[in-house]
Amino acid sequence: MKDSTILLKPITAEQTLQLRRDVLRPGAPLSAAISPADDNTEVYHAGAFIGDELVGIATVYMHPSPDGEHLDAWRLRGMAVREELRGQGIGRLALQNCIDHIALQGGTYLWCNARTPVVDFYHKLGFETVGKEFHKPRSGPHYVMVRSIPLFPIINTFDS
Repeated sequence: MKDSTILLKPITAEQTLQLRRDVLRPGAPLSAAISPADDNTEVYHAGAFIGDELVGIATVYMHPSPDGEHLDAWRLRGMAVREELRGQGIGRLALQNCIDHIALQGGTYLWCNARTPVVDFYHKLGFETVGKEFHKPRSGPHYVMVRSIPLFPIINTFDS
């Protein structure tokens, strides 16, 4: 790609579908990329763009943690980066955009079901594995991973 500047911005659920399907459900119909969470009132979809091209996505929404201890937790789902662009920080930036969104909403806990091959990626970003590896029929081995979200004070720098 000519321009390698990455722009992060909120996107719609519909905008996530093609990349979600291509990366997470290859060969499946586009409808296989639809998540029930897309209709969640607290959903946030982060899009990473290079030029006009969507190259990375991440979705977070309010969903209690699997252990039931964090009823006001946020869940990360549908994270994907175009294969040929992995390792360039796009996923990290999309995830950080989601973490910033959660912090601005007052959220303090994030969890996900991480595919086993990408557990190290999440470890580098402050996640910890919880429990044992488990198998999901359509997508293989996973771990539950969690991390706390630091609260950032919002300082109003505008004149009243």
